[in-house]
Amino acid sequence: MQDNYGVENISHLETREAMRSRIEMYLGSNTTDGIYQAFKEIINNSTDEAIAGYGDKIFIRVNEESNSVEIRDFGRGVPFGIVDGKNILVAIYTEAHTGGKFDKGAYKNSSGLNGIGGTAVCMSSKMFKVTSVRNNIFAEAYFEKGNLISYKEDKCEVDTPDGTLVTFIPDKEVFKNMEESFSFDKICAEVKNIAYLNKGIHFIVEKYQGESVEYYSNEGIADFIKEKSKKPLMKKPIICSANDETDELEIAFMWTGGTDSSYVFVNGLYVPEGGSPITGAKTALTNSMKKLSGKNFDSELIRKGLVYAINCKVTNPSFANQTKTKINNPNLRTLASQAFKKGLEEFSHSQDFKTIVDMLTKIQRAEKAADKAREAILNQNREIDREAKKKIILAEKLVDCRKHDKDSMLFLVEGKSAKGAIVKARNSNTTAVFDLRGKMINALKNQEEKVASNEEVKQLHIAFGCGIGEKFNINKLRYGKIVLVADMDKDGFAINCLILTFIYRFYPELIKQGKVYWGVTPLFKVETRGNRYYAYNEEELSKLPKGDVVRLKGLGESTPIDFKETICSNNPRLVQFTMNDAIAANKYFDILLGDNIVERKKYVFENVDFENLED
Repeated sequence: MQDNYGVENISHLETREAMRSRIEMYLGSNTTDGIYQAFKEIINNSTDEAIAGYGDKIFIRVNEESNSVEIRDFGRGVPFGIVDGKNILVAIYTEAHTGGKFDKGAYKNSSGLNGIGGTAVCMSSKMFKVTSVRNNIFAEAYFEKGNLISYKEDKCEVDTPDGTLVTFIPDKEVFKNMEESFSFDKICAEVKNIAYLNKGIHFIVEKYQGESVEYYSNEGIADFIKEKSKKPLMKKPIICSANDETDELEIAFMWTGGTDSSYVFVNGLYVPEGGSPITGAKTALTNSMKKLSGKNFDSELIRKGLVYAINCKVTNPSFANQTKTKINNPNLRTLASQAFKKGLEEFSHSQDFKTIVDMLTKIQRAEKAADKAREAILNQNREIDREAKKKIILAEKLVDCRKHDKDSMLFLVEGKSAKGAIVKARNSNTTAVFDLRGKMINALKNQEEKVASNEEVKQLHIAFGCGIGEKFNINKLRYGKIVLVADMDKDGFAINCLILTFIYRFYPELIKQGKVYWGVTPLFKVETRGNRYYAYNEEELSKLPKGDVVRLKGLGESTPIDFKETICSNNPRLVQFTMNDAIAANKYFDILLGDNIVERKKYVFENVDFENLED
């Protein structure tokens, strides 16, 4: 084997080249996400100053046209002087692992301790300018693509507050997969969350030559949780905290009628993967809720609808990577557990606690019922498979066709007599007929296990042949079209609604894929001079030749010849059902057959003409 590895294969990249070639290692992505991470790296430096007690205002200006953003804080500014032969301001933004955050005396709690974030932003920017003001003296460094273009120090012409101003434009040569520029709205969304985590600090976001928005929070993460809880089940969030010799954290939580979610922030920085605080919170949550409620709830159930945020202030955070997506400090697990335990103990004495326990109890019962339903469906699928293997013909309900392909149709017909006439009229190669005895079981009102065990439903499942639930496979559907055929009256409409509701609940994909149709039958037949003509409404009737008019009130009044020339012809009148139709049918039956009596009365009074009711 030839050895191709030698001295010539060894490369050394300086900080600039390394960061520009692999910016995703430092900012997490070379896409649009990366430029927002760059923004957060800079504004985190400003919030670190404010957290340290220097300045209570931060200004952000967004220029969507130039794709630039500037951040101005009123902290201490970057010190002036020389480090390793470079001006400090230049060194901080060009040399990795350079900054004041390695000194615990300068920053007690900081999101960035590696001295990399600001450097990565400078190296990946088309233009990067930083200005530091201290005691009416300013230093300004200007960079292009990470190269220093100019540096100057001078006295301020007018009194200028201390602080730091950073302006930058991401470089498209670095962010090669950047799909869009900085958005004012997205920057506002980022800053809004930052404000929740830094109560008492004013954040002003300004659109270049446009509007400005201020974000300020009095209650911190409690305000954040209120914002995230769209359907709160509690009067207000519960706040709890814990601390040790070096670190502290605060937790706000609230149960809602929405999706459960958790948020972890470390020194003002959002940590999307959570880490050790989440582990501690989940453990305390499960154990404490079981103990305080006296219920054997599992951990997943307890978290149903729970929204909580953990705001950590950490002296020496240990992140899993440079992009700071996960915090690893083990003491935070202990602190989160202590805080949650304390907060739940306080919460257990409130009426809201009883409300939440009652809600979880109901969900637990519903999930047990759903488990029974799923088991019933699995049993039904097993039966379908058994019947398919045996190739059993359902002579009682189904008269099958010879071919099963995209051109074949299954007619679901109201009544045995109508079925008999259609069987005589059909094309036996392509048309199958299944009769429904009156109104089928209500798939909306009854539990899934009851519907699944219904004999008529069992036979329908076998006739369809495509399985249900997790075993559903549309490619195994035995027919190209499922056609609902019922009387063209109110009873027929109700029957079709019931069938459509059943399909919507067990086979929604059939509707989505356009497999379900309404088979329209005529209302009138005109016979004249040995010819027959059909009309589907009075307007069509008026255009037919004069003759003997027969009103076809129901399928039972139609003859095999009538069916052969209409619904069983080569060109039947079919209307494809959509998901909107199915949802409407579902809603219709929910109103008429559901448990909401008030809504049902309202619907009846609004839609029924009591003066013209037939006897």
